[in-house]
Amino acid sequence: MNYTREKICIYIKIKFFEDKRKTPVKFSDRNYRPHFVIKNDSEYLGVQFIEGEEFVFEKEILGIVQPLYTDTVDYSKLIPGTEFFILEGKNLVGEGVVVEKFKTELS
Repeated sequence: MNYTREKICIYIKIKFFEDKRKTPVKFSDRNYRPHFVIKNDSEYLGVQFIEGEEFVFEKEILGIVQPLYTDTVDYSKLIPGTEFFILEGKNLVGEGVVVEKFKTELS
């Protein structure tokens, strides 16, 4: 049997702070899984980077993330225009804004 299901993807514009993170991230590895916290909110939203431009500190770059915990966490607040912080544990390492939200089918 071949099962398919839709997966949410979020296109984002982000900037990482040089004084907060020591090493660059390689987004294509799909191993970078920080949390987003919407500005003026306190809920941690776990995401996984699946694609991104070359990492440069203090420069805005584009990327795509997928929510990790859609069965238990509500990601509906991540809509175009939403500003958020990027956290690794409790460490604030960057910030960004949602550009677009779309669905893709994974098989």
